[in-house]
Amino acid sequence: MCRFICRFTQIHKAAVPILHQEIMFEFSVDSPAPPADPTAEAQLALETKLKLNAIAGVRGKKVISPEAQHIISVLDECVRKIEVSAFLPCELVHSERVTQELRDPAVEALREHLKLCKEYSTLWGSRNEETMELAVKNSLRNFLRHVKPHKEVETVKAVLQEAGPVIQKDQKAVQEVAVWLREYRAVLKERLMATPQEERERRRLGHEARNRQQHNEELLQMLEGKVKAATEHRDTTICKKDKEIERIKDSLHQMQTEWEQTMAQVQKKTEEQHQLDLKNSEVKRLQLLEEGNQLRTQLENLTKQHREKEATLLKKNNKLETEIENWIQKYDAEMEEKQERVEQMREMYEEERAKLRELQDLFSVLELEYTQIMEEKRREREQKEKEEQEREMRNKASVVIQALWRGYRLRKALKNQSQTKKGKKGKKGTKGKKKK
Repeated sequence: MCRFICRFTQIHKAAVPILHQEIMFEFSVDSPAPPADPTAEAQLALETKLKLNAIAGVRGKKVISPEAQHIISVLDECVRKIEVSAFLPCELVHSERVTQELRDPAVEALREHLKLCKEYSTLWGSRNEETMELAVKNSLRNFLRHVKPHKEVETVKAVLQEAGPVIQKDQKAVQEVAVWLREYRAVLKERLMATPQEERERRRLGHEARNRQQHNEELLQMLEGKVKAATEHRDTTICKKDKEIERIKDSLHQMQTEWEQTMAQVQKKTEEQHQLDLKNSEVKRLQLLEEGNQLRTQLENLTKQHREKEATLLKKNNKLETEIENWIQKYDAEMEEKQERVEQMREMYEEERAKLRELQDLFSVLELEYTQIMEEKRREREQKEKEEQEREMRNKASVVIQALWRGYRLRKALKNQSQTKKGKKGKKGTKGKKKK
């Protein structure tokens, strides 16, 4: 059965180009190529329709000849047999209904045919292949000969469909052959009913349709050339934009590197200033301790020398100790304030890094959108948005640098102010000692 279907499929494939050519030649006037001018298109469609209606009217009045009727009946019988063959089962499972409708000879012929099909499938490529193939063909003819007395094709189809499973692929191939034969029957009938004058008219209309088709093919080739040129231009533009994107990436990477270097330098300077402040505070503390020791020594000497001024000197000594404690507390407060400023600067640094990550994510999203946009106006708008983002980044960077610089100037001013106050207090203490 499979090889039988393959043979039908081969015949169908070989005959399809010929049938297609005949059908296109016969009915090409039904769908003429559209002309460039809409008014000309309407006029041409109207003329073609009138001609076809005239030809169809003449054909409708004709009586087909006995020879043509015989040819058409042969084709109808062939279509009927092929339609019945499409529903042949690959295995006879339910033979009762087949026996009831088609009688015992048809059932026996069907069983013999299925048996030969199975044997033929096992002899694929052997020497007895041709003999077995001929036997399969004869068995199929024998079965169809038994089915021929039944005029109702649909009843035969239903009975065969209930008899057993059908291979869908083979059934589809046979049905395609049946469809092809129906189309060929329609074309052949038109050709048999046509007069010489109608044949000449049909050929003229077919020639006009082919000319229009050739014109449309030339127009299509020209349009394809334009499309190809536009595609090449688009690819060139995309390549240029890709290079521009790479350049912007490099620029952004360079800006990020410079920003990281700047932050590292600022952090290094801050750390150095902190270490310097610690060192200066330690020196000042040692100096104050040394001055305290000197004052204690002077106090002891003065106590020995001036016992009558002991109470006054004790008060002054307590006052000096109180001032020392105040200086120590002030130093601790200043150190805490500087530590808080360092923490604030670190928080600002983390915020700037987070903003930088957000800007990088936004840039990647814009880059993905940018590669998908082809129109010139959108490219200009994207370019403006990127320039605006870069300007915002520069402004933010300048604000950060200015803030760091102002903080540095403020700390320096506070440091100078504290040194000035300490110098004034030191002078006052020296004058008091001299008076004493």
